[in-house]
Amino acid sequence: MKEKKFGFKQFGMLNMVFQFGIVVISNVFVGGLIGYLLVKYANLGKIWLVLFFMLGIFSGLYQGIRYLLKEAEKYERNNKSGDKRNGGSDDSCSS
Repeated sequence: MKEKKFGFKQFGMLNMVFQFGIVVISNVFVGGLIGYLLVKYANLGKIWLVLFFMLGIFSGLYQGIRYLLKEAEKYERNNKSGDKRNGGSDDSCSS
């Protein structure tokens, strides 16, 4: 029995994890940048840097989880349509 090691589906899933990381990191970066600019140019206290950094973390996690849920829904929809085309056979055990 020959087993596939790494196919296109696995690249798609790896891409999804990579995009989740990019979404989280970019939101944290933007939140930190806004906080830094407020501290530097508006002469506000460093609490604003911490506040915007935390907002960036929460926003990044929220957006990242939304993205993952959307991709999971798309993946399930594609699997269901693939099952209908294959006559209802279940291929979930082969991957």
